[in-house]
Amino acid sequence: MTVVSNDPNWWPFIRSELFYTYWGVAAAVVVVYDWVLTLAQEIELIWKQRWSLMTVLYLMTRYIGILYSMYVVEANKVVLC
Repeated sequence: MTVVSNDPNWWPFIRSELFYTYWGVAAAVVVVYDWVLTLAQEIELIWKQRWSLMTVLYLMTRYIGILYSMYVVEANKVVLC
């Protein structure tokens, strides 16, 4: 059941949550945009080449960072009851 309150005491909290939500969405859009722009180069220069230590380090920094960010966002969700 959803509870709707028009109490002005909640307005600053709602504004701050909305602000942080917008920043989170903007950050995700930038990451996806960067990934899409560089995907062709990544396929050519990383995936089609022989694997080395640098290849593994590149993939770790690129994809584990994205996965970690998704985990942090999911773990820090606030549920209001």
